[in-house]
Amino acid sequence: MESSPDNITPSERAIIDVVRANKAMPLKEVRRQWRVGHWRFSYSRRSSKNMWGRFGGGWNWKLGMDIGGSCVILNLLVSSLRIERVKS
Repeated sequence: MESSPDNITPSERAIIDVVRANKAMPLKEVRRQWRVGHWRFSYSRRSSKNMWGRFGGGWNWKLGMDIGGSCVILNLLVSSLRIERVKS
């Protein structure tokens, strides 16, 4: 069932507004990725001027480590380094 502009709920309108804002203000970021053997490294750094902050949800600073499965993410205050074990 397709929604017409007449029967959009307020929560649907909010989602549409967020999507439009994201399209109008694209992310400003640097992304680099490389691979060494069975390991893939991904570096990313976003601008603090992004609408959702550097790390999403309005967060501009993050320090710490996230570990799960075959991935480790090092959050380095203004950037992050993701290290993954890749199956060959």
